[in-house]
Amino acid sequence: MTKIILFIGTLSVIVNTTVGLLISKYLPFNYLSVDIVLIINTILIFMLSRDNISNGYKISLSFIYPVLFIASLVLAILSPNEFNDNFYFIAFILILLIEISLYIIAKNIKSINTIK
Repeated sequence: MTKIILFIGTLSVIVNTTVGLLISKYLPFNYLSVDIVLIINTILIFMLSRDNISNGYKISLSFIYPVLFIASLVLAILSPNEFNDNFYFIAFILILLIEISLYIIAKNIKSINTIK
């Protein structure tokens, strides 16, 4: 299962980059932002499936991650081609931060419960 996750994520990044290079309206800032979202979410889902996390956390995160992924993907696509005053970019960075924080919390909750 983990090899399939990596394969699909890698293929998605390759296809997105190729489409970004072929379509002139798809700006480099946007397709590179989408590539970042794809790479980070692929890594998070891979680590979620590979690590020894409680099944409850795995199930809940497997429902939360796709929703947050789609939201950050839409924000990355719609983002203007500049860093200054780019609230779309700030929002999708915050969503990525939330995803990473949820993973770290789920990973460390088990160790917190076993210490007691």
